[in-house]
Amino acid sequence: MNMENIKKYPEIKTAIILAGGSGRRMVSFSVLPDELKKQDFNPETMHKSMIPVGGKPLLEHTILWFKRWGIKKVVIGVGYQKGSIISYFKDGKQWDIEIIYAEHNPERGTADALKEDIEKSGINDNYFFVVNSDQLTSFPLEKLIEVCFSDENLPIATIGLVYPTFPFGKVECNLETHKVVNFQEKPIVKIPTSAGIYLFSKEIKSYLKDDLEKYTFPILVEKGKIKGCLYEGFWDTINTIKDWERINNQFKTYDK
Repeated sequence: MNMENIKKYPEIKTAIILAGGSGRRMVSFSVLPDELKKQDFNPETMHKSMIPVGGKPLLEHTILWFKRWGIKKVVIGVGYQKGSIISYFKDGKQWDIEIIYAEHNPERGTADALKEDIEKSGINDNYFFVVNSDQLTSFPLEKLIEVCFSDENLPIATIGLVYPTFPFGKVECNLETHKVVNFQEKPIVKIPTSAGIYLFSKEIKSYLKDDLEKYTFPILVEKGKIKGCLYEGFWDTINTIKDWERINNQFKTYDK
């Protein structure tokens, strides 16, 4: 199913991708894996969302994912190393999707950055999607829409939720005898966590200050104007080269 089949809900045609951060955990070019060097990726001159996964920049996968769900316009919020993004995607005609750019201060919080992107791009849609630029997923956007409009209490924000992979080994230990009884390497933790995938109403602009998770979302919780939608399918993020190696190796296992 795609968004064209969701006739009873408002059409949502616009998405914003937050791609202005500096990606400080990326290593220098000198210690990159040879596979990345051969694909001309350089973290010293390119934004981390341009790291190739399965032969395409990570950000291109996100744009194609949006296109499959009926999105017609993508606003890319740029800042750090913006040239590597703009020179590659240009106006989006190659992908048959409209791409415009809004520059924000990459040193400010995510809410401040989003507010700048909304104002500078001039979008005035009643509803629009927002995502981070460092993730790869098959999250079905129709589910966010269904949850958003599931009852008369329409939220200002509907958040995609996932069960993340815990980055450390899980140890079960008898603390009296000190005997380890079980060890599990990097387990999936059954704690709903923000996926960095959001459906916002235009009212969100009044609540954008500092950081989404530190300021905006807690206020919306108090007002009862935020919902969550859990997805247990493919979702992962790339913040380090180790993340890239893991995701690049398993890339073909998710539903493209």
